[in-house]
Amino acid sequence: MPDSCKPQKVVACFVSPHGFGHASRTSAILEALHEQEENLRIELFTQVPPWFFSRVPGQIGYHELDCDLGLIQTDALHPDLNATVAELGRRLPLDSQQIKNLGDTLRTLGCCAVICDIAPLGLAAAAAAKIPSVLVENFTWDWIYSGLAESTPALTPFSELVAPLFNSADLHIQTEPVCDPVTHAHRTGPVSRRPHQDAITTRCQLGLNPDRPLVFVSMGGNPLDFPFAGRLRFEFTPFDFVVAGIGNRINTQENVTFLPAKSSFYHPDLVHAADVVVGKVGYSTTAEVYEAGVPFGYVTREGYPEMEPLVRFLQQEVPGVPLGTNAYLDGSWLNQLPLLLSLKRRSRSGLRGATQCATLIRDLL
Repeated sequence: MPDSCKPQKVVACFVSPHGFGHASRTSAILEALHEQEENLRIELFTQVPPWFFSRVPGQIGYHELDCDLGLIQTDALHPDLNATVAELGRRLPLDSQQIKNLGDTLRTLGCCAVICDIAPLGLAAAAAAKIPSVLVENFTWDWIYSGLAESTPALTPFSELVAPLFNSADLHIQTEPVCDPVTHAHRTGPVSRRPHQDAITTRCQLGLNPDRPLVFVSMGGNPLDFPFAGRLRFEFTPFDFVVAGIGNRINTQENVTFLPAKSSFYHPDLVHAADVVVGKVGYSTTAEVYEAGVPFGYVTREGYPEMEPLVRFLQQEVPGVPLGTNAYLDGSWLNQLPLLLSLKRRSRSGLRGATQCATLIRDLL
C-alpha cells in the first residue's frame, strides 16, 4: 500500500522543558522516525517553545503543558535545590484528575503511543489512555534526586515517588552516555540532531571568513552572563567567536557574533561549522560535538550527578579540555584556546543513535 494510503499514526510526546537537551533529543528522534514512518502526526505536550521544533518535518500539534519540573535553576550552571524541594512538594504525587484528563485528550487525538523525554506525567497519561509508552533517557529524575539527596536529604521522598513511574514504560530506551544502566532497557548510541547544511554555508551566512578559526560558545537552554566579550575583541582578534543564547537579536561586534536563543541559525549547523566548541556539559551539546567530532572545551558543574558519566564519555570519545565553572565565569578558559585549536577532529561512522531509537519506536507503533 502506498504511504499516502496508509492510515495516519498519531504519536504524543511529553518533553521536559528543563533546558533544551530533552527537546533536542526528541527532535532528532522525531526527524528519524519521520524518515521511517512518513504518514505520521506528532502531538507535543511541553513548555518548550514551538519554534524549537520548527525543523521537525511533518504535521505537529502543540499543547502547552507544564509537564515536568526537573530542577529549578538559578542559571545554566547552578540549581536551587531548596526551591526545587518546595516546588516538588506542590506537584507530587501527580494529580489524578489531571492524569485522567490527559488520558482522555490522548484518546480524543487518536494517539497510538506516547514518547516521554523524561516527563513522568506522560507515562502516567499513557497508562490512563491505555496506550503504549516509550521512555527515552540517559538519566531519570529519581536517579538525579537520589544523587542530590546527599546534600539535600529532603529530595529522597520525591525520588521514591517518581521511580515507579519511570519503571512503568512499555519501551525503555537509554541513549549513550547512560548514567544509570537498566538491565531491561534498549541501549543506543548518542542521539543528536543532524546538521542541515555544510560548514562553509553556515560561515558565509554569518558573514565570516571560512579560513579564520571559529569558536562557538553555547551554554544550553538556561541563560548565563557572558562578561568577557571585550577580551575576545581586543586580545583574540585572529579568531571569530559565535556566542549562542545572548540577547534577543543578532549582534555582531567586530570578531564576536551574539545570537539569541531563537535565531535563524540551527545549533547543529553551528557545532559542525566550528573549529572548537565551548559549552556546558549537558546531553545535547555532548551528543552534537560527538557526532561532529569537533574539539570541545567543556564546562563542568560541581556536585551534579550527571557530570561523572558525561565527562567520562567525553574523555573517551571527544577531543577536548575540561574547564571548571570558575574558569568559564572569570574568562581564564581563554588561556586554553591554543590547546583546543591544536586538537584534531574525529570522524564518525555507523548507525546514528536517533535512527536506532526511531526503529525501536516504529516497531511498537
